[in-house]
Amino acid sequence: MDSTVYLTLWAVLAFVCWLIVAGGAALAVLSKSIKDTLLERIGLALVGLTATGAACRIFLLGWASAGDAALAASAEFYVASVTAKHIRNP
Repeated sequence: MDSTVYLTLWAVLAFVCWLIVAGGAALAVLSKSIKDTLLERIGLALVGLTATGAACRIFLLGWASAGDAALAASAEFYVASVTAKHIRNP
């Protein structure tokens, strides 16, 4: 029973983090104030697609490992820090 709860918590954490990563990448791609090159915007779009795919995979499988959750959380913290930097200094 306890292992099922932990797997579900890891899955929820990873799912939410990947959606935040996808949202941050989409905002960066669509933002007019961020001066990115075309190649950077293509890369961000691919990051958004990959994060969305990872979130869908976790949703469909219903579980995620601790490594999946750690990777998702680290990517989410990076996106949150970059977003905070751009909000403070537009």
